[in-house]
Amino acid sequence: MRCLAMECLFSYQFFQQVWRHAPAQLLILPAPAGRTSWLQSPRKSQMIMATSVAELASSYGIPVFYMARWSDLIPQLVAGEPLLTACFPRRVPTTVLVHAPIYNIHPSLLPNLRGPDPLFYVARGDAPAGVTIHHMDAQFDTGPIITQQLIDITNCASEADLIRFHAQVAATNWLALTTPLPTGTPQPQPGTNAPLPQATDYVLDASWSRQRTQRFMQLTNLRRHPYWVPVLHQWVSGLHPFGTVEIPCADGYLRADVVAAPSGVALPHMQ
Repeated sequence: MRCLAMECLFSYQFFQQVWRHAPAQLLILPAPAGRTSWLQSPRKSQMIMATSVAELASSYGIPVFYMARWSDLIPQLVAGEPLLTACFPRRVPTTVLVHAPIYNIHPSLLPNLRGPDPLFYVARGDAPAGVTIHHMDAQFDTGPIITQQLIDITNCASEADLIRFHAQVAATNWLALTTPLPTGTPQPQPGTNAPLPQATDYVLDASWSRQRTQRFMQLTNLRRHPYWVPVLHQWVSGLHPFGTVEIPCADGYLRADVVAAPSGVALPHMQ
């Protein structure tokens, strides 16, 4: 098995669990700026790499290949051998897809929340939490579904918890698949999208319950982005029981501190 990943917590948690049972033959990572592609020995990788997924691969003796261009990837593929990705946020070109089947781990219940940041919208309460394993095609998260599972995120108290839990459930589902992998079921159309969030996506709606507002702020805490409270015309930080302002909700209030507006942001409410 060959794996394609980004340096992120989701990929780290997913591959950590998968490689315990089935170490990969090769890990492919996008090359940092200014670096050309090369294949590293595990020992060299372990000495010079500072990023977590690469270090994890080194600990399993998995070589790491840095991909500066998509064309660099093609010689590393074996016809008919699956390539596994974990929440990979870029569209893979057709020139790569024709060389080997690619399976993607996506942290939502497709066709809901297609795109690079589904967990933000799960945290906001826009869609139920879940994971999907699907066969990648030329579009963004539209390929046939191999398996998916609804999950309960009640016990997640932070964004790190949310990411880890989705990755662990996805890894368990991947390891449970039989060989050869099934062809999958076509996705229903249409779906919803999960683009990278903008400042306007951090608005706290006064019609939300205290629970929804609190969960959204807790489960996006790693982003360090303030939240806009329209009725107060203010940006606020994360929740604090002794905060200086009250955030109105449908069934009460939550407290937070006022913070400065993000650089270059002017919401319609602020004009």
